Amino acid sequence: MTDKKPRARGTTAPQAPLALPPLPAAAWALLALVAAGVLVLITTFRIYDHDIWQHLRVGRTIWESRAVPDTQVWVWPTYGQPDVPPSWLFRALLWPFWAVGEVHGLFAWRWLTTLATFAFVWAAAREAGARGPWALVAIVWCALFYRYRSQARPETLVAILLAAQLWVLERRRARGVAPGARDIAWWLVPIAWLWANAHISYYLGLTLTGIHAVAAHLAARRAGAPPQRPAALWLALAACVAVSFVNPFGWKLLWQPFEYFLVWRHEPIYQTIGEMQGIEWSVYAVSYLPLWLALLGVLALVRWRRHGVDWAQLAVLLVFVPQALFTQRFLGYLAVMAAPLFARDADEAMERGVDRVFGSPWLRAAGAALLMVLLPLQSLTDEALKPGYGIRWEFYPVRACDWIEQHGVRGRGFNAFDQGGYLLWRFWPDRGRLPFMDIHQSGTRQDRYTVAYVPQDSVAWRTLDNERRFDWVIWPRKKDTIPRLPDFLDADTTTWALVLSDDAAALWLRRDGSMAPLAERERYRWLPAGTLRLAEVGRAAFSDTVARAEIRAEFERALAASPYDAHTHSLMANLELSAGNWNAALVHLAAARRAIPWLSGLEERERLARDSLAAEQARR
Repeated sequence: MTDKKPRARGTTAPQAPLALPPLPAAAWALLALVAAGVLVLITTFRIYDHDIWQHLRVGRTIWESRAVPDTQVWVWPTYGQPDVPPSWLFRALLWPFWAVGEVHGLFAWRWLTTLATFAFVWAAAREAGARGPWALVAIVWCALFYRYRSQARPETLVAILLAAQLWVLERRRARGVAPGARDIAWWLVPIAWLWANAHISYYLGLTLTGIHAVAAHLAARRAGAPPQRPAALWLALAACVAVSFVNPFGWKLLWQPFEYFLVWRHEPIYQTIGEMQGIEWSVYAVSYLPLWLALLGVLALVRWRRHGVDWAQLAVLLVFVPQALFTQRFLGYLAVMAAPLFARDADEAMERGVDRVFGSPWLRAAGAALLMVLLPLQSLTDEALKPGYGIRWEFYPVRACDWIEQHGVRGRGFNAFDQGGYLLWRFWPDRGRLPFMDIHQSGTRQDRYTVAYVPQDSVAWRTLDNERRFDWVIWPRKKDTIPRLPDFLDADTTTWALVLSDDAAALWLRRDGSMAPLAERERYRWLPAGTLRLAEVGRAAFSDTVARAEIRAEFERALAASPYDAHTHSLMANLELSAGNWNAALVHLAAARRAIPWLSGLEERERLARDSLAAEQARR
């Protein structure tokens, strides 16, 4: 006879939750199709990334030369010096997609890499224990943060490698390693080799393996846990480190992320790069980032309370969440890295809650499918990421490069570093048209330091120009600090002549060098590229009929030179408003809105033109 402890009055014995009926294969097929469709949709927006052109140029050069360039041939100030180009493998893999399909090839790359990444994520989530449909909802939510990095960049290849590594690690710790069985930890070695040759973020994969090796030690002490064999995982990690040195540049390639952390990130130019800054919450609010981060922690705590701490998950959250918060370019990595266990935790929470109420398999599948469709709707209104197909040519200095080519402009050029990739795409290997700086901020340390202050400091600009004596300057037409470089060049009419200006870029030629005759013949006398001269131009147009005719002629010439010119349409609208040409003003304002919907003052001027036109018609 066994003794039984008396049960407290009013209490019942805990019972395991009843197993839910599994989803039929047809329901899973539907959910997979919906998830894939949403992933394709959210990564189908027009390409505007500046880096893509240098990736394509280097990839093409690798294929044509059958070698990876080991000297600096991309910018003129350090031409011929030893160089370690990053992401060579990614660029070599990307080029055939462009060579076969151009824009279609780039979109095919984006879709295939996204689908492959989150297929591995789903497989990893299932190994971790996610069995219900809500895991797919959680994965789609994670993809909303990944898609900000989903243009044809090295991260798209890295994402596949990261997701594949997560699958290997989760499969290993879920199933264990039986004595004498083949250890899948060795699958991590080729992943590490590919990653080291694809991107400088390779250290993330090594860190993740190290985290799981430590977690395997802790799990080995837990009764009933599958055999983890942590020593074998450490050996695989050592092999991953060793194989990473098998690259065209050896340790120099592997040193790059450490050089960035120790040296480059402290330079002013790197502190001006938006993706190197902290999270812009207003940008990610449409994807519910604050809620996602909160749930990431809350769901993990809830699961740990029931099942014990997941040490690998804890380490990932402690290491990679702060990294993403302080440097937003890592948010895409975090979204992939956290996705399998977030999906597992979310699925378990929904199974204990919603699924107990709506237990029908098809009802659960329908609810999950509906959530996957609803999640991205608000984010699709983002102007940069709204659905679209093709390339946003208005973001690139297309017409400025056309002008350079058509008029034989050569010499020492100066450009913003984000324009360097497109200049290389158009002109490489013509040494007379190489950029001053490329997308990697290549150049001397002193050049990088001075360039960081050039956009807002006229002394920095004059210092750099005195040292380098540029023959032409190409600079983006965007409003940032005032005064800014276009204003400095507009004011220095004895040295510089503006010869082209549109939304993407303005082009100046030096008036006292080899370009002097061309500069004198083609220069604009009234049209400014900056904003400080606008008041002067406006006063002249209002008070002097001769000047007004010259200004109008220059504005019309600028509009004829480029189809991407909302700024000049806006100026032309002001000219028509001052002359009382309401219909003409509305035409120019509409053109400006089509090109740049957020351009300042459009609504107010449209209202003024419509009200004035209505009043004029009423008087008739």
